[in-house]
Amino acid sequence: MQPQTPSNKFSIKECLQLGIFTLFCFIAFTYNLSEVPPYHADENFYVTTSRNMVESGDYITPVYHDKKRFAKPILFYWLVATSYKTFGINLYSARLVSAIFGTLCIPLVYIIARRIFDKQTAIISAVLLPGCYLHSQIARWAITDMTLNFFILSAIYFFISGLYNTSSKGTPYYLAYICMGIGFMIKGPLAIIIPTFVIGVFILTAYDWKRFYQLRLGYGIVILTAIIFPWFYKMLALHGDEFKNHILGAELRDRVIHNSPFSFYYFWVTIRYNLPWSLFFISALIIKFKIISTSLENKIFKRDVFSSFTKKLKTLYIEMIRKDNQAFLLTILWVVVPLILFTLFRIEHSRYMLVATPAIAMIVAHFFSQLLISPDKFRHKSFKIPFYLTIIFYTLLLGLIGIGTFILHPIYSAPFGLITLYILILVGLTLLLLLYKCSKYFPMIIVMSVIQITTLTLVNGNILSFFNRYPMKLFANKIISDSHTEKRIGLYQLGNHRARMGVMTGLPSIYLNNLEELKSFIRPGGIAYVVMRKGDWKDDFRNLPMAIQATDTGWMNSRANKDVIRSFLNNLPISSLSKYSEVYILLKKK
Repeated sequence: MQPQTPSNKFSIKECLQLGIFTLFCFIAFTYNLSEVPPYHADENFYVTTSRNMVESGDYITPVYHDKKRFAKPILFYWLVATSYKTFGINLYSARLVSAIFGTLCIPLVYIIARRIFDKQTAIISAVLLPGCYLHSQIARWAITDMTLNFFILSAIYFFISGLYNTSSKGTPYYLAYICMGIGFMIKGPLAIIIPTFVIGVFILTAYDWKRFYQLRLGYGIVILTAIIFPWFYKMLALHGDEFKNHILGAELRDRVIHNSPFSFYYFWVTIRYNLPWSLFFISALIIKFKIISTSLENKIFKRDVFSSFTKKLKTLYIEMIRKDNQAFLLTILWVVVPLILFTLFRIEHSRYMLVATPAIAMIVAHFFSQLLISPDKFRHKSFKIPFYLTIIFYTLLLGLIGIGTFILHPIYSAPFGLITLYILILVGLTLLLLLYKCSKYFPMIIVMSVIQITTLTLVNGNILSFFNRYPMKLFANKIISDSHTEKRIGLYQLGNHRARMGVMTGLPSIYLNNLEELKSFIRPGGIAYVVMRKGDWKDDFRNLPMAIQATDTGWMNSRANKDVIRSFLNNLPISSLSKYSEVYILLKKK
């Protein structure tokens, strides 16, 4: 890892190209951003709580449907509230915050890769990152993780700049601590833990503990305290033991001490949620460690055939900290550290591994960059295996789209985005194979990335809503169009739809478990809406003072076992999906 030299300064052309691609990514992340109703439960909290801030004027205490919510610090709520006040209170505005910070990660990963690797690796890194499923997906959710990821990425960048720019007089470190403090106020301690462990382990591995003096740790504590302390002090003054007990209990003790079994969940997440790049990531690791291992064996053989295991480890360590391996060392630690931490804590949320996605993109990009130096290696199995697996992956996706369209077309007309995606993948696969055959490897990498980005964009923007059939969106629009201000919503035995309804209407959505709860819900005065399955609209319910306002369909919530799949395939083509779907009705109190 070498410091940036004057000859490596950004040119106007380079900045323009990066800007155009960043704009392309922003368009991709915001395409039909509000069309897919929320399917992540946490969106309900941030969308509704931020709306309450704007409407109530209380920007200190997060309140979710009249209940104080202490689960996260305040900053992300402020960002969503700012978006509301700028663009209006709607789902698009709430998700726009994540889309913006997801977009800003693209030029930032370019800058980091350019600094620690080279320009070509930087270009490929920036092109790969928005095609990572985890990054693309979370950039479209109104949750804290993407904004946190941006500030963790920024903190690591400033630490890197400080380590290799001795003339800066500590400024990069101060900026790193500011980013960590801001990240803490978005989601909490992870904003400090991840950069600290990644950079700390890197310094201890590549240098020695004396380099910690260079980090201005004392100033860092002061900066972090200045950013974090005021809001927590204010909340403690306002809410006393209620706030303190929540922080010490639910946010600290319960996250560290729990009975979840140990598993390798995050190893699978790293592979599954970064396809197809994770296939090349595995190849990159195999090739890199094979090179180091070969060098290691040569050195040990020359010195002593019967070297001890300890000597082998020492030699491996020496190889890893060589200057030309330090960039790889940093990025692999960037993946391994959160992988180990989250595995040990045993809290299974796939989005936690978002912090490792930029490092995975850079490792794969460097792998491609090294192959471009020696193009013959593109014919080696280290590239051919993941490449053809990627072709198979897209071919299977193409087949699934075709089958799904064939099945649903008699009942639902296919959206334009679905047809576009089918053509894109078909043309893209043909172009990829032609470029590979003609040895046009750099254009091939770019085309593969563009196919991935566009596929994720159309899947998130069009196809999910087509195949998933979200009925709550129709009902939410019906409820919103009602001019009455005092409205209540109940969902009868439809708990999995409650959060979606709450986000889309901005109103409390109550889960109703039985007939008595339903009667109690509609008994008070005012406007009351209830959503239930049509099959539950029985004689007892028909006597209630409610009238049907709208109907829609959705898939049944059941497991597709072998018998169900066999029966489904034997009945193709079908003219009705009534056996596999259910009708929902929206009722209004008369």
